[in-house]
Amino acid sequence: MNNQKKFDMRMTEQDYKRLTRKARKCGLTRSGYIRLLIHDYKPREAPPADYYGMTRELKEIGNNMNQIAFMANATGLVDEGAYYQEVLRLRDAIQRIEKAVTGQIDEVDFDDE
Repeated sequence: MNNQKKFDMRMTEQDYKRLTRKARKCGLTRSGYIRLLIHDYKPREAPPADYYGMTRELKEIGNNMNQIAFMANATGLVDEGAYYQEVLRLRDAIQRIEKAVTGQIDEVDFDDE
């Protein structure tokens, strides 16, 4: 048996559109969004669809660079080719993230650093 009751709620068209937009950005229904609000939880916007893929890639690059640094510390030798490949992957990932977030890319020349 369903214990939920249906309630009628009035609001302006502008408020309704705002509620709809905010709920959609959070990946929620309007009623789900309102329920979270009345339970003192402020819903946050869902991350972009490729957010988890990008963070996974950045973690992988960081792990690879850490392994290169570990080997360099242990042996005194740096695998310059592997290091440079990871720098290129990192630069590419940062540019894709900047483009996704801002719509524009700040050109960074890692070769000059």
